[in-house]
Amino acid sequence: MVKPALRSLFIGLVCLQAAAGGPDDNSFYAARREALMHRIEGSVAVLQGAPETRAYTPFRQDNNFYYLTGVEAPGALLLLDGARRQTILFLPARDQNRERWEGPRLSPGAEARKATGIEEVLDISRFGEELEKRGSALKTLYVPLAPGETAAASRDRALQFEAARQANPWDGRISRGAAFEKSLQSKLASAVIKDLSPILDDLRRVKDAQEIDRLRRAGRIGALGLKEAIRSAKPGMYEHQVAAVAEFVFLWHGASGYAFFPIVGSGPNSRVLHYSANARKMEPGEVAVVDFGPDYRYYVSDITRTFPVSGRFSEEQAKVYQVVLDSHKAVLEKIRPGVSFADLDEIAREALDRRGYARFMTHAVSHYVGMSAHDVGNPAPFEPGVVIAVEPGVYLSEKDLGVRIEDTVLVTGDGCEVLTKDVPKEIVEVEKLMTGKGLAEVIRERP
Repeated sequence: MVKPALRSLFIGLVCLQAAAGGPDDNSFYAARREALMHRIEGSVAVLQGAPETRAYTPFRQDNNFYYLTGVEAPGALLLLDGARRQTILFLPARDQNRERWEGPRLSPGAEARKATGIEEVLDISRFGEELEKRGSALKTLYVPLAPGETAAASRDRALQFEAARQANPWDGRISRGAAFEKSLQSKLASAVIKDLSPILDDLRRVKDAQEIDRLRRAGRIGALGLKEAIRSAKPGMYEHQVAAVAEFVFLWHGASGYAFFPIVGSGPNSRVLHYSANARKMEPGEVAVVDFGPDYRYYVSDITRTFPVSGRFSEEQAKVYQVVLDSHKAVLEKIRPGVSFADLDEIAREALDRRGYARFMTHAVSHYVGMSAHDVGNPAPFEPGVVIAVEPGVYLSEKDLGVRIEDTVLVTGDGCEVLTKDVPKEIVEVEKLMTGKGLAEVIRERP
């Protein structure tokens, strides 16, 4: 059991990440809650935090819940009263037996109020009571209806999962969010429930200073991981070993995990956009595509590089690579406020088309990046503070050759900042990187 004095110290730190980025500034979370209450115009919003994990895996909070609170506590609820300009956080009661196994957790009371900066932190059993207090005046209740996002989750993937489960004739369960909505409607029959997700998506689209700081850090960590993975890669290694090197570096530098499963596709697998088996042995003379990024304090980076497994591109590989790189550079040159995803796609395809390769790019060139790799937000023209990925690619089936180059990019007032610029892209730089001795050399001995 943790001694009382140590417990107080822990509670003061419990909603902070113990990484190099330093303590949270609760004013950022308070500002986001205030912006949200302004948007709901006197109505009430409620959000569920992520539930307990069902396996021995680290807990990671739901992105929306963390965005508004910075709180990492399983099973929490949040009530935002736009009329009273009041926030109430609801937490499960303290469980001393669980703390004996897993360490102290944030629990209702004064210590939690101090740690989070939220004015009221109540036992979760009082959630219904607080709703009923507002029942007669409560005309509209906002609830996020989009699927939750936790570790390595993005909205698109979560929607696919929910649709598949509901369509399964042997399952058919509704989502956790839909069940929550149904319970709220049964208790507040007179209230109209509206979807909070579009409002939160719009708020999350443009990043504030704290978010940009974390995204820069995620970009630097991601760059270190990919550089080491490429430097370590040699013929005869397996794809998963390349991924393991990158992930080790991510964790070493303070990431909590990865933004999405590692994609390391060599030879024919270089043409598979979201290949994840990582089971093939890399052969001399082929290229490998590594697409990966860390999760650093709830913010991620998304980076892709293509490299020659033997250390030098063949003439054909270099030709295709340079075409993709030129397209990548053309897009970066045009990024600024007012530009849209459609504009970037057109620029990328025009650059590829000049060399006869446009028909071989089988995906969009850009998407939002933030708390998830495919982050939320509407397709409006960019503003300063928007963060996107730029990833042109060419995939030649008959040659078992895929090339993709991707960076995470911040839109600034007059252009852009490439947050993942530290991973080499020029052919000569990639080949030079691969002449160095990598981490894999140190751990090459078989167990």
